[in-house]
Amino acid sequence: MTFSFGNRKQRDILLQAFFLAVVLAVLVVAVMTTRRNLEIQGLSVGWSFLNYATGSSIVFSLIDYDLDSSFARALLVGFINTLFLGTISVSLAVLLGTVIGTARLSSHKLLSSIAGVYVQIFRNIPLILQAFFWYAIFVNFPSPRQAIAMPAGVFISNRGIYFPMLNIEAWYLLGAIALFIVGTIASVSVARRTGRGSSLIGILISLALACVIGYAGRVVDTPLFDMPQPKGLRFLGGGTMTPELGTAIVAIALFGASYVAEIVRAGFLSIPAGLIEAAHALGLGKWHIFWRVRLPLMIRRILPTMTNQIIWLMKATTIGIAIGFPDYFGVVANSINHSGQTISLIFLLILGFWAINMTISFTMNAINRALALPGHKK
Repeated sequence: MTFSFGNRKQRDILLQAFFLAVVLAVLVVAVMTTRRNLEIQGLSVGWSFLNYATGSSIVFSLIDYDLDSSFARALLVGFINTLFLGTISVSLAVLLGTVIGTARLSSHKLLSSIAGVYVQIFRNIPLILQAFFWYAIFVNFPSPRQAIAMPAGVFISNRGIYFPMLNIEAWYLLGAIALFIVGTIASVSVARRTGRGSSLIGILISLALACVIGYAGRVVDTPLFDMPQPKGLRFLGGGTMTPELGTAIVAIALFGASYVAEIVRAGFLSIPAGLIEAAHALGLGKWHIFWRVRLPLMIRRILPTMTNQIIWLMKATTIGIAIGFPDYFGVVANSINHSGQTISLIFLLILGFWAINMTISFTMNAINRALALPGHKK
């Protein structure tokens, strides 16, 4: 077969092959140049450093960590911290943003105005400034000796928020929570698909099984709740939310909620008026129309945009480095200072956030396909 520039298919293949060759050539030159520069500086690229002890501390860790822990362990701590911070702050942002976005469409003028003011304030102030503002508030709380006592055994001080903690092994607790969430989603899904019975029974069964798993993981010879007890300049027992973690959660949640609110509001406004009028014609009440018509349609319409927002908020957890929270980005930066393995660690940083964001994207796309109306699935 002879090649001809007049053949569009052959011409496109040639151009794509040429572009691919150029990209590969640039990558090869970049790798060779980097390697030569590293050799000149006496540096090496490898992964053996991951087994060396870091010799540095991490102020917040959900797993065991000390000065003798390896760089690999430190990176795992930072990665888990990022997932922990992102999960809490994104969940709060979505919940709060949904409430505020709905309130903006309320016929109650005062409620609508308050929601509008909230959006205008938090959306137009940079996230870094909001983080500094909330951090200044956290560190100016009273000292542990004069900690503010709240109901249910909660104490607030400039060293963090102390609260009662379940004396349950972490993996059992996570398993119980995961079982309850999965069971609830499955119960609601089955009830909606079959149209038979209520999802309440399935939810209660999931809750009962979760309680059984949690009780099985209870620490032996200890009370169910570990209560924080003030002792001198610190608290013993219970759980602790450090000022850095609290600041990051509040800043990301409030900032993200302002954007989520606008997405939710746009989703409600995009629903055709004819569908609402048809619901009224069927004799449905105001709340039934909201729960059965407007809310489901809004969720379907905003999922693609909400996916982008959730991914952005997850990447916004890197704000933690500005206030001293050891997220994945901060731990990688600290590891670079101690090991000098810049290229390897930057690669791991990119790989970590790529994995997180691809997981979010895959999950949200799966939800979008599951909720798509018949005839609209791709």
